[in-house]
Amino acid sequence: MDVNETRDEYVERFRALAREGLDELFAASRPPGLVGGHLERFAVVADEASAHAETVFSFRGRRFRYERQIWPPDFPLEIKTALYVEHLRERVLTGRYDAGAEPGADIGL
Repeated sequence: MDVNETRDEYVERFRALAREGLDELFAASRPPGLVGGHLERFAVVADEASAHAETVFSFRGRRFRYERQIWPPDFPLEIKTALYVEHLRERVLTGRYDAGAEPGADIGL
């Protein structure tokens, strides 16, 4: 993070970079992404002290919700964005989630 970068600037840049990474992750022609998955929603929610990113998507008949805090930052922006997208992908593809959730309920990652 640039020391002169404000929270709003950081959050907006994260939103743009993460959206680009998620679009690539869910592209039908881009293995080893989540081919066949459907990105339903990506949002960044901020309050006075923090901000978090939330992604809701379906993949292989299940609906997932992935949420991570992005502000205050613990890594430079580009690294934080790459970690967000890659951690989501890795958790789903390696089955690191509780598949015993109620039918129709979002599976938290």
